[in-house]
Amino acid sequence: MSPQLPTGWIAVLLLLLPLSLLAREAPELIISGDANEAVTGNIHALINLEGYPCQPPKAQYGLIRRQILKHGNEALQAMGYYDGELSFSADTTGDCATVTLDVRTGPPVILVSADIRLHGEAADDPAFQKLAKDHQLHIGQRLQHDRYSRLKRSLQQNLINRGYVEGSLSRHELTVDTVRREATIVLVVDSGPRYHFGKVEVNGSDLAPGLVNAYIQFQEGQPFDSKRVLETQQAYLGAGYFSAARIQKGTADPATREIPVSITLSDNHRWSLLTGIGFSTDTGPRIRLGIENRRVNRQGHRFRAETQLSEVEQGAGASYQIPLSDPLRERLDLHTSYINEDTDSNTNERWSTGADYIVEMDNKWVSTLSLEYLRETWQIADEVDQAELVIPGYQLSRIKANDPIYPTFGWRLSGKIKGAHQGLSSTASFLQFTPSAKLVFPVVGGRVLTRVDLGYTEINDVTELPASLRFFAGGDSSIRGFGYESLGPEDANGEVIGGRHMATGSLEYDHPITAKWHFAVFTDAGNAFNDIEDYELRHSAGAGIRWRSPLGPIRLDLARAVDEHRAWRIHLSMGPDL
Repeated sequence: MSPQLPTGWIAVLLLLLPLSLLAREAPELIISGDANEAVTGNIHALINLEGYPCQPPKAQYGLIRRQILKHGNEALQAMGYYDGELSFSADTTGDCATVTLDVRTGPPVILVSADIRLHGEAADDPAFQKLAKDHQLHIGQRLQHDRYSRLKRSLQQNLINRGYVEGSLSRHELTVDTVRREATIVLVVDSGPRYHFGKVEVNGSDLAPGLVNAYIQFQEGQPFDSKRVLETQQAYLGAGYFSAARIQKGTADPATREIPVSITLSDNHRWSLLTGIGFSTDTGPRIRLGIENRRVNRQGHRFRAETQLSEVEQGAGASYQIPLSDPLRERLDLHTSYINEDTDSNTNERWSTGADYIVEMDNKWVSTLSLEYLRETWQIADEVDQAELVIPGYQLSRIKANDPIYPTFGWRLSGKIKGAHQGLSSTASFLQFTPSAKLVFPVVGGRVLTRVDLGYTEINDVTELPASLRFFAGGDSSIRGFGYESLGPEDANGEVIGGRHMATGSLEYDHPITAKWHFAVFTDAGNAFNDIEDYELRHSAGAGIRWRSPLGPIRLDLARAVDEHRAWRIHLSMGPDL
């Protein structure tokens, strides 16, 4: 007896059927013959039957036939087929007409030469040299008009973007010999001189001129480059001080060969209200309330105060940010916070204050030099203690991704080292290193996400370490299938007390079901520990769904421990993948 699909699955499959198959409102075009997928796709792109009724009057079929044959030939020639044969037929017996175009491409036209010449200052311009070198006009292969057109447009756009005001594409020829089935291309750029940035005028902002001008990504006298203009606009809009930034080129001066630039800014509102809500199975529902002053003074200092409440953690904090000589990449953050945390493994109350010196380097790595004072009272199992620590630290991190919200390829690397010493007004001495890495890459239409988080602490007695500085494992962003911070070294009564070291990792694959919904399978592993010989690997596996919300991915996972008699756990989390 053959297996049958459950009724529910049949309903799902029916829902997934394209609606166009259930109810067509225009004649359908079918392409037969020997055309490959690229040629067929190009024909479909040029032929549009949407404007015709489902059953056109007989008088319209002549028009339809002429349109299809005309655009079909254009589509073939664009792909290098000049001897193609097309035949048209129509079937009007159904509810909606079906039109068939039989395509016989014939032999292709071969590109035999591509002559690209650069005259003027563009001959020494790396951007033009790269275009001439990487033109993708493959000699000895089938002619493709789109590559010729793309190169032609790129050369013309480069003249505009890079300040060749007097330049032109003086010769652009595509010659096709249909008898010999050969094509030649000639492109000649006469660029003339390259103009430079002229006088830059900035107006519209109440901030100090030194701060406002620091966001400009070019200088007067530099060779003109529209990329620098765009980067300047993005820098202004990303600064948070401005609601709008309008940049206009002035009239080029042939005598000085300069292009003046005017920048008009609109200041953002000084005060803003910060609100946010969220939920995760680690912390439960949480709410964030705060205020921010974007411009404390004309030097662009910022002030922020906020509070965050959840079942596990309640706290409040404030920060004062000072932009430095390069405000886009360098700042000083002064901050203080109070946090009360109550988890299944520990309870702690901590107050901290400190300063961070943050610099984004030319290679895009972010360097953070920090100094923090921490006062913490904690209870772990039967242990109750208090610590006061002065903690200097240094962190190096970088994120690279092809999309900030939903990357299909990207990575994140981070490493932080911090410590304290009893000789520097601290109740304990320790040194801690916490490297982490995450990688996202595409596989068979979906994505693989891998993560590794490590921690190492050099300390004589782990009980001297506050709860917030010990390592625990388990939870939404650690090892799913286990409770939040439920894994780690245990005391004689079997209660988790946290460890000096940690090693956890994850391997996940997610695949799109629709544009917004994805299905994922994963496995997590690791633990916290005090000595490597006591390291007990705990691992889990599960599956989940992802919703690509406008605010970022929201994840719903179902996981359980492997080889352990534990119940399935639900994990709900949200936030960026990297």
